[in-house]
Formats: sequence, C-alpha cells, structure tokens
Amino acid sequence: MRDRIRLAAASLIVLSTAAGLQGCAPMQARPAVPDVARLASLERWRLEGRVAVQTADDAWQASLSWDHDGRQDRLRLSGPLNQGTVSIVLQDDLILVNEGNGNERISRDPEGLLKEKLGFSIPLRSLRYWVLGVSAPGEASEETELYPDGRLKHFRQAEWSLDYERYRSWGQFTLPQKVLIQGRSLKLKLFADEWTVGNPPA
Repeated sequence: MRDRIRLAAASLIVLSTAAGLQGCAPMQARPAVPDVARLASLERWRLEGRVAVQTADDAWQASLSWDHDGRQDRLRLSGPLNQGTVSIVLQDDLILVNEGNGNERISRDPEGLLKEKLGFSIPLRSLRYWVLGVSAPGEASEETELYPDGRLKHFRQAEWSLDYERYRSWGQFTLPQKVLIQGRSLKLKLFADEWTVGNPPA
C-alpha cells in the first residue's frame, strides 16, 4: 500500500514539474513582416538627409531634401551653406534640372541629363522605391537577404546593389536610415535624418 502511495506521489511530482516547465517555456514570437505593399503605394512623403557620392573620377557630399507627391518627385541637393544647389523635378519620363542663375534644362532622358549635370546616373524612378526599403516594381530582384524582422537587408535589382545598414521608426512606419547603393561606376551612401510620411486627404 505504501509503495502505491509513493508511486502515485512521485508521478504527481513528475507531472507537476513537466507542466511547470511547459508554462515557463519562452514563446516564439513571429517576426513582424513589414507591409511592403503599403510602403510602395505611399502617395506623399518627405526625406531630409545627406548623400555621399563616389564615382570613378570624383567624390562629393551634399544635403538632400526629397519630396514625393503622387507622380512627381522634387529633389534638392546642396553643398555647405547652400552652395552649389541643384533642384531636380521628375514627373513620369520628364525631368527638369535647375542649377540656378537661369541655368535650367528639361529632358525626356532623366538618366542622361543626370549624368551630364551631376557626373553620375541613377534610375530615380527605382530610387523612389529603394529609399523606402522596397524593391521597384516591374524589375526582378536577386540575392535578397532579410533581417530577422523581415525587413530588407540586401538585394540586387537592375544591376544595382543595395545594402540597408540601419532602420529607424518614424511615426507608424519603420524606414531606412542608412543605405548603400552601388552600381558599376557609382557608390552612393544615403543618410536619412528625418522622414515625414502622410497621404493626401481623400
């Protein structure tokens, strides 16, 4: 009789211990995957930051102000104390580059005009998505690497390599703060100091 009582007590201790261990086991939280479609469809945002450009022949830095509103992008690049300011407006395949003092050019070859005026060429229509941390639509992406939370860490698209070195939360969005973009003869480092995101009222 005593043996049965001892056996029953031992069984209860084992079961209680197992249940306790089960209850204390850490829960595996699923990483929060970013809403890529939501980011890609943003209609209005502003990026204030800095850009460092390195080509085969030159290297320079500038402050950057970029306003995206629907189908139009307005970029302003300026050196220290606003010296050497260049304004760029892109709408569909039409680009306007204004260097001040009446020096203004309009072209339907955005990449060609950027090459002529800035010394490098980059696809602004794709860059509009890349700066948000998403790949550009209509082009296949390769070598994709993700952070544990599901955000982009690295990918290649249209012969361009992108490395997202840092993200930061701005309001309800987590957006890139430091991005390295490399092409065949261009290395571009983008630093975001401030993001402002908001869709126009319905």
